[in-house]
Amino acid sequence: MPGVVTRLRGRRAVIRIACAVVVAVFLGGCDRLAPTRVTIPADSAASEIGFRLSPRASAMLVSAYVNGTGPVDLIVDTGATITCLDDSLARELNLPRRTGAVGVGAGVGMAGPVRLLKVDSLRLGAAVATNLTVCSLDLRTLQYVSPAARGLLGLNFLKEFRVNIDFTRRVMQLTKP
Repeated sequence: MPGVVTRLRGRRAVIRIACAVVVAVFLGGCDRLAPTRVTIPADSAASEIGFRLSPRASAMLVSAYVNGTGPVDLIVDTGATITCLDDSLARELNLPRRTGAVGVGAGVGMAGPVRLLKVDSLRLGAAVATNLTVCSLDLRTLQYVSPAARGLLGLNFLKEFRVNIDFTRRVMQLTKP
């Protein structure tokens, strides 16, 4: 039974972290969340990104390149306001702080500041967003969802595209709206 208790605690921790990102991130100017520019080739096949499901099929994982480094596995989180990277990945990439913006995460039973960082480029397949604001959090509890996950792909990236998810072929298609 101890293993069951550990797994339940882990799931609760994942839910709390997800809620912290999902519910709110307040900035001094919401336009700072959106990338400066997004590009995608006209060829629709180039915009197809393969995804895989986490071990328990509870999340979609995509491989991304952050500032040209990768692949980095991110969980597609349509409920997250902002893309977030694990603190350890942010340190590895030496991402600079986003100046002039303050982030606050609020969720079930928790609230507090989050570090906002600047990513020069985030690429999924052929789709690229430049000058993107991301948050940095301790996301170690994502390991309960997928051991490879290093962050959450949030709405500030996804909302720039028309997103079509084909579970049969396991591809996510990103096209211009």
